[in-house]
Amino acid sequence: MVKPTTVRLVLSLALCSGWPIHHIDIQNAFLHGTLTKVVYMTQPPGFIHPQHQSHVCKLHKALYGLKQAPRAWFSRLSSKLIQLSFISSRLDISLFISRSTDYLMLVLIYVDDIIIICSSHVVIQSLLRELHNDFAVKDLGPLNYFLGIEVMPCNQGIILSQQRYIMDILKRTKMADTKPISSPMASSTHLSSFEGNLFLDPTLYRSVVGALQYVCITRPYISFCVNKLSQFMHKPTELH
Repeated sequence: MVKPTTVRLVLSLALCSGWPIHHIDIQNAFLHGTLTKVVYMTQPPGFIHPQHQSHVCKLHKALYGLKQAPRAWFSRLSSKLIQLSFISSRLDISLFISRSTDYLMLVLIYVDDIIIICSSHVVIQSLLRELHNDFAVKDLGPLNYFLGIEVMPCNQGIILSQQRYIMDILKRTKMADTKPISSPMASSTHLSSFEGNLFLDPTLYRSVVGALQYVCITRPYISFCVNKLSQFMHKPTELH
């Protein structure tokens, strides 16, 4: 999955250059993956053979829920892009680059969500036709929502917003009606593993702190606080 910093960098490049930013989605992406190892599964409920109830199924393609499915899908998609003269970035393997004397194209992959950026709109349409030959491609048009981030155009460029994502976190933690503050924690605050009673739901704590790490993409001012809280994932207390 592409790194958030790569997304921001490539979007900045596209805006500075005035290039179109296209968004597509691959429907039933994991079903396109080809397995490289032999995998068997039990017969699914409702489709059990009446004469061979003890038999198992040998998979020819990946299925959702199969741990090999994401890797198989990425391998299939990257092979297709390499066949189309793309190369994978050494710094982020989910970024693919195609360059010629006439254009530069960048493809960002996050599972089945794909951003295409190119100096030529005609070349983007050509790539879409090639992908249509192998996959069920859903053309979402200009980028407006990606990885829980709203992309809103403005006069100066675009604004990246995670408002919906943040509101979901607040509702999940029953904090939607709390008052906002300018800074979530003073830099002098001291936290320890030995102060306060143990938090009753450590799974919720880990889930929320993990979600806040993702919010740092557009809210860097909470990075210090989130980094502090991440140090107590193994044994959170009520103070944390």
